[in-house]
Amino acid sequence: MKRVMLTVFVLQFFTAFAFAEADVQQSEKAIKAPNRLLMDIASIKDDRLVAVGERGHVLLSDDQGISWRQVIVPTQALLTRLLFVDENVGYAVGHQQVILKTEDAGETWKLQYQNESLDQPALFDVWFKNSRHGVAVGAYGLFLKTEDGGENWEEVYQESLEDLEIGFPHFYSLTQDQNSGHIYMAGELGFLAVSKDNGESWEKIDSPYNGSFFHIKALPNGYIVVSGLRGHLFRSTDQGETWQEIPTNTTSVLQKNILLPNNKLLIVGADGTQLISDDFAKTVKLVQRNDRSHLSSAVGLPNMDVLLVGVNGVLKTDLN
Repeated sequence: MKRVMLTVFVLQFFTAFAFAEADVQQSEKAIKAPNRLLMDIASIKDDRLVAVGERGHVLLSDDQGISWRQVIVPTQALLTRLLFVDENVGYAVGHQQVILKTEDAGETWKLQYQNESLDQPALFDVWFKNSRHGVAVGAYGLFLKTEDGGENWEEVYQESLEDLEIGFPHFYSLTQDQNSGHIYMAGELGFLAVSKDNGESWEKIDSPYNGSFFHIKALPNGYIVVSGLRGHLFRSTDQGETWQEIPTNTTSVLQKNILLPNNKLLIVGADGTQLISDDFAKTVKLVQRNDRSHLSSAVGLPNMDVLLVGVNGVLKTDLN
């Protein structure tokens, strides 16, 4: 019962729109795709934006989000996270353990990996050290590894990450601190871990909270920010040795931490929650959307506009 309650947001927000029919081979054109559930968005070059979401929807914009076009990809699984290694090469992961790769800035996508069994856990995040070496993580301790740019993925048993009280927790988020090179992972039931050897081995971090963390972000100054259930937000200034809880004035689930081009930190979540920080999460200001739309990610544009994505597709926000 405890596990169900602690993962209710993921079950509702990530799973309610997923489709698991094994005979589905590619996404279908959807006129209203820009207004449907989108889970992640990225800015990669010039004015190119890429967004991913339900039913394998992958959307491209070349005018800073004014208009969108859908590209067909070889899955109808819910896509949960997007990562670009450079301006052309990117990966999208999601349900059915789907991993898609593009080498042309999102125009075309190749299915690299999937497991269509109904009882198989979803993937929630992906990280690459360089063009060849990467990992993808997901529910129930799912940990996949590649050493050839995703041509082959191997499921790896990470004994050092096992929580003996609950088995393997869900792994929700990965981030790398560019100063130390350390990789951090956050997950269910307050799970936190660090790798100092590019993901080969992991050490657990003493957690400041026993509720689930849905996102972890390393900031340019080396600070680490982690957020999750009931508006809980924590910051570490010493590589995870100690943590300070940051008051947020909300109990809404916090879904993702995004560093905008002007070095403002934006944290988005359920009920239209937007937290803004000008001091690398020492303090945050709550800006609540009137529509209370659940938000999953965001991206800052060169003109300083900010686009959000969530259950109602692409939205523009006013953070003043």
